[in-house]
Amino acid sequence: MSSSSSSRPRRPLRWVLIVLILIAVALAGYWLLRDDADDSADTADAGGTPAGAPQASAVSAVTASRGDLPIRLTALGTVRPLASVEVRPRVEGELTEVSFEEGEVVEKGQVLARIDPRDYEAQRAQAQGQLEQDQAQLASAKEDLARYNKLIETNYVSRQELEQQRQLVRQYEGTVASDRASLESTEVQVDYTRITAPITGVVGIRNVDPGNIVQLGNDDPIVTITQLDPISVIFSLPSRYVDTLRERLASGDRPTVTVTTAGGKTHSGELASLDSRINSTTGTLRMRATLDNPDGALYPNAYVDVSLVSQILRDRLIVPEPAVQTGQDGNYVYVVNADDSVSQRSVTLVANQRNRSVIEGELEAGDRVVVDGVDNLRDGAKVRVVSNALPGEASDEESAAGETTPAANDTDEDAGTP
Repeated sequence: MSSSSSSRPRRPLRWVLIVLILIAVALAGYWLLRDDADDSADTADAGGTPAGAPQASAVSAVTASRGDLPIRLTALGTVRPLASVEVRPRVEGELTEVSFEEGEVVEKGQVLARIDPRDYEAQRAQAQGQLEQDQAQLASAKEDLARYNKLIETNYVSRQELEQQRQLVRQYEGTVASDRASLESTEVQVDYTRITAPITGVVGIRNVDPGNIVQLGNDDPIVTITQLDPISVIFSLPSRYVDTLRERLASGDRPTVTVTTAGGKTHSGELASLDSRINSTTGTLRMRATLDNPDGALYPNAYVDVSLVSQILRDRLIVPEPAVQTGQDGNYVYVVNADDSVSQRSVTLVANQRNRSVIEGELEAGDRVVVDGVDNLRDGAKVRVVSNALPGEASDEESAAGETTPAANDTDEDAGTP
């Protein structure tokens, strides 16, 4: 009896504890749900979008414009002289005189060196003597022929003798003609002892000094003359530009070529000619540009950077290159609409040039195209334009605040891709 009466007061206390625990759990759940509701309401108020609605994507957009786009091509070129001549002896003998200084500019026809001419002058005198001897024999034979023509009428000479005399005159005439040719040959040999510059240019380092015997077929020339002004640059471009450049050359509109040396100095010239065939291995065509080089800054065999404007696309629709996307159905751009949604427009890519693209298709000048943040976009998606410039460039607002906008779109130094 005593044991049962002692356990009864504990049951109400246990139920009280259980009730208090349930009330605490209910209160904790209530406060958690309230905090979540407050957070959702704050998010909706801050972003302007109801809770549960898809968020607008942050993008950068740039306005499409209409204008001209020069297509500038670049290549690596090699400076080549328009003329380079190795001066070699044309007769053998002792080199008696060198009349130039290494590195100086010589004019065409200027005497560069002399070979001892005495042996060749003696041969010329011998040929002159032989000519005079045979001329005398020819004169005598002609006089005899004149007498025979008179005596044939009186039968003092036979017709056979007359014909023989005529043949003798013809023989002496041939001998005299041969003597004259021999004399001219010896005169040429004498002239060859006087070595002159075949072109105007700069002489290099001489390989033979006075006193040496020069012979035909020597490996080294006496000196090399190189024309430096004007000079040319040889370079290659892809064969797809051949038709455009040929048409310009045929019309007399020679493209301007800009050459930049290793030191950063630039020179201007014009495209002069195209090679007659395409390199089948590389698919390129060699071209030659000519440039004035009065100071000799362009030196033969030097490597230079070459650029030229192959064509200018007039009055075309131009957008930043990152705006043009590629899909299964071709190229397209995203256009920002007035209600902050985007529309996908199909376009055709005509050319790229220095981060700019010429396009054709469903687009008008003044439309805003997305240039950054297109990865998660789809047709009709909502966007929030956070910048009006390309990534890395200052937007219009930042420029107005005093920041500098890189003028990447104002130059045309990269190769175009028509």
